[in-house]
Amino acid sequence: MKKFLFKSLLIILLPYFVYASDGDSGKKTYYSLKKELLRGKAEEREKILNLVGDFATNNRQILILASCKFKPFVGNQEDINNQLNKIDFLENYGEYLSQNNLSFNEISRLYFLDKSSLSNECNEFNKLPIIQIKNNLAIPIRKQLIFFQRLPKQDEKNINNYNNNVKCLKYQQVDMETTHTCYYKNMTILDVYNAMYYNSSYVFRKKIKAGENFSAFYEDYGVDVEYKWSGKNKLEITQYFQGGVTYYTFIYQNDKTKLIKVHSPD
Repeated sequence: MKKFLFKSLLIILLPYFVYASDGDSGKKTYYSLKKELLRGKAEEREKILNLVGDFATNNRQILILASCKFKPFVGNQEDINNQLNKIDFLENYGEYLSQNNLSFNEISRLYFLDKSSLSNECNEFNKLPIIQIKNNLAIPIRKQLIFFQRLPKQDEKNINNYNNNVKCLKYQQVDMETTHTCYYKNMTILDVYNAMYYNSSYVFRKKIKAGENFSAFYEDYGVDVEYKWSGKNKLEITQYFQGGVTYYTFIYQNDKTKLIKVHSPD
């Protein structure tokens, strides 16, 4: 079995998300951090990634960022402008808007930290607005304006279906090997895979096409991956980590995808 060294640069290449309810408790909107727009030295960028990068569930009309809950600010456009004037938004961050072809007049909503989230982890967001501007969320933090961009609608649909149309069997364990089996109704193999792609814990770094076989080595994570299709209705992914191997088998049949995940430590 192959073994590779784990390295500490993992945080740099993972997807980062925030998501909010669109009014239906079963459907959510998702936003991905635009890492390429972060400024500063690598150490400062990594601090921001660690601060905002998390994935959690949300409630109706609640926006979630880094496991912290934010509620919509209630007020008209003048009230929104007054809140932004308190932090001298245009003076401090106006250049960020122009560089991203955005306008102050396109700001439509603000979110503020909910009182239930006043923990040590969330305190840095206290009294800071999260700003809705077109299909972006903007956060003034650490002397810069960072942006999250909404995911494409098909990707949002895949993630919502992945969370809502799943039925899993009780996991099995033999010695140290564990097996998890789940069924995803009305989802193809690529629908399921593309939803999992946005969850960094699966280490699915590449969006793929049906029938596309490939292998890669992700040096930062120390993982060797192999993708192998058998026709268009079966995909096997093998990931060799330090200390073990994980197998994913996707099988599409009768309008649903069966996913078998087997983790076998050394």
